Amino acid sequence: MGISPTKTFGLQLAGNTNGSKQSKTEDRPKAQFWMNVGYQVELETEEGLETRFVSTPTGIPLDTQEKLETNSRNSNFAAFQGARNDLLDQIMEVCNGLAPGEEKLITGLTIQVRRVNGDQPAINVESNPFRRKLSLVG
Repeated sequence: MGISPTKTFGLQLAGNTNGSKQSKTEDRPKAQFWMNVGYQVELETEEGLETRFVSTPTGIPLDTQEKLETNSRNSNFAAFQGARNDLLDQIMEVCNGLAPGEEKLITGLTIQVRRVNGDQPAINVESNPFRRKLSLVG
């Protein structure tokens, strides 16, 4: 009888589906409120002038986001995290006033796009300014 990594260590290894747990996305509650990024366009239709919102294919779930910790020793960082939490609260306040299926445009937000950093080369151990050779013999 072999050791089961799932039962012994709670690990799910590639190709091992025995006793697998749900993925993290399946564990999360289903979002009811979404933020979409896009623009408005006016179209001439048979019924007259119609305004439509053209959004990116995927929205941002709002009500499943977790608040950030604000107990940092760095007061500026704690204040910044608090402001981020407050922005979510303000957006959720608007969302909570919506009827099912209703949508509302919010003005005053800025869209930021960002590309993550690529893999950085490993630091050369010999040129690391923090490295010190210690004599650890007692």
